[in-house]
Parts: sequence; C-alpha cells; structure tokens
Amino acid sequence: MKSIFTYALLLTLSYAHEPIQEQPIEAELIPQQMLASDPYLTGSSQDNFVAQQKELISGKLLNLWGVGLFAGTDLFSSAIRVVTSSDISHVGIILADENGTKYSYESTGSASDILVKHVLPQVQIHLWDDVINNYNGKIWQRQFTFTEPERNDPAVISPYVLGRIGMPYEKSIIDLISAVTRGNTEGTPDSVFCSEETARFLLTLKYLDSERLPDNYLPKDFSSKEFIPLIGCSLGKQTQVKLNKSGCCTII
Repeated sequence: MKSIFTYALLLTLSYAHEPIQEQPIEAELIPQQMLASDPYLTGSSQDNFVAQQKELISGKLLNLWGVGLFAGTDLFSSAIRVVTSSDISHVGIILADENGTKYSYESTGSASDILVKHVLPQVQIHLWDDVINNYNGKIWQRQFTFTEPERNDPAVISPYVLGRIGMPYEKSIIDLISAVTRGNTEGTPDSVFCSEETARFLLTLKYLDSERLPDNYLPKDFSSKEFIPLIGCSLGKQTQVKLNKSGCCTII
C-alpha cells in the first residue's frame, strides 16, 4: 500500500515538469534549490539561463573529481527514497577546474527557476560550495581514484558539459519507476534523471561498464552501499559534508 501511495505521489509531482502555461504549479510541491550567492542565476528565460550557466565554466579545464550524494527533505525526494529503498534521493558529478575550484554538475531544478524565470528542471552546473551552503538536507561526497587517468581529459569533459547544459530533466515518470527494477530497455538521452546523467557522463569517459543502460541507474547506486561497475577508477569513502538544514531550498 505504501508503494502504491508513493507511485501516485511521483506521478503527481511529475506534473511540475509540464509547461507553466498548461499546468499550474504549486510551489510547495516543487523541490527547490535557491543559490542566492550564485551570480550566474540571474536570467529570466531559458536561453539566458543556459548562456549564464555556460559562462560560469567558459574557458575552464574541467576534470572529474567525484560524485555528490544528496538526501533531500521535500516530497519528491522523500518519494524517491521510499521507492528506491534508500537514504539517497539525488546524485550529481563533482568536477574541478585547473585552479581546484569544484562544481556540481547535475540534472536538477528549483521552484525559483520555474515560478520566477520560467526555466524548467534541466542539466545545469553550480559552484560546489554554493550547493553545500544552500542545500536543505544531507550531502555526502566520494572522490575518484584513477588507475587510468588519461581518460579524465578536460579536452573531452569540458565540451561534453557545455553541450549537455540545458538538457531537460526526465519527462517520463514511467521511466523513473522502471529504473527501480532495471526495466528500461531503451535510452532517452533527450531528457535525463539525475542518476541517468551521472551514469551517461561516466560512460562517455569509458569509466563505467556499458552493459547497463544509464536509464537504469538510481541515485543510491553511486553510494558506498552499492556496487557500481567502474572501469579504470574507483570511488573512495563516502564522507558527509552537510547535515540537515532547515529552510525552503532543496534539489530534486
């Protein structure tokens, strides 16, 4: 009965991804990520938002540093944790540039973007410190160790990230539910769930076995409690960098 209720909740919350003019959005149902200190979150349109996101990393030599794991406190995050039987509701890639500055690369969204800027959830990038400071929930990180570091190549990573920013968040709630049982049989690279984009990123660098579709990865698969078929690298200890914080703002 609990699973049926959770699936129904996921279906209800999926309407948050519909265009605003077609489906009214209730702010309290949308997980939020308000990064007030981030100067790149100032546009009012999709095109401006994407351009400002890309400006943040323009000219940067990005490399793979680790993964960020999140436990949000909003309804959507709670439903994901129940359906996936996990403490983890969200995952993203942690990148670092040539100066050591870290970034959170993820498929996510916020109520402020939807309601104020008319920007729907999508693949985006933020300063990792801003995410830690503003996230409502718990955050862990795991750092990569590479036995084949040559594939951790900024010449591949930077263009990939620039090309993916603005990609829509997963539109099909059925695909999200199917991922729980590894039931997706076809990829949907034109709209991506957070763990799907994380897996796709690692597959692009050939650091992840290609036997499983990226659509069949869940946020919890990147935690230390699960096995992930990495190639030429390993993920280190899962360390907590953020405790619960009261407030309005969480990532989906």
